[in-house]
Amino acid sequence: MWLSYLRRAVTESCGPRRNWRWMLSSLGVGAGFGLIAGLERLGQEPARITLDVASSTTHGAITFLVVAWLAAVTIRFGRFLRAARK
Repeated sequence: MWLSYLRRAVTESCGPRRNWRWMLSSLGVGAGFGLIAGLERLGQEPARITLDVASSTTHGAITFLVVAWLAAVTIRFGRFLRAARK
């Protein structure tokens, strides 16, 4: 039974009509952190967008998106389980 709730939570968390706000915000936050991390790698050099900075920005954005998506699935799954108990 919990497998069907998990499947439903994953399906509802993938719908682009419902989730575009948190998807864009998590990508933006992740890109910001990745950009900061990439620029920190340059140290005392002048700030410029290099391949390392772009790579850090992309990795940060993808990481934050995945973490936010997993959090949304977990929250929905928990709500389905609590609703089933009542």
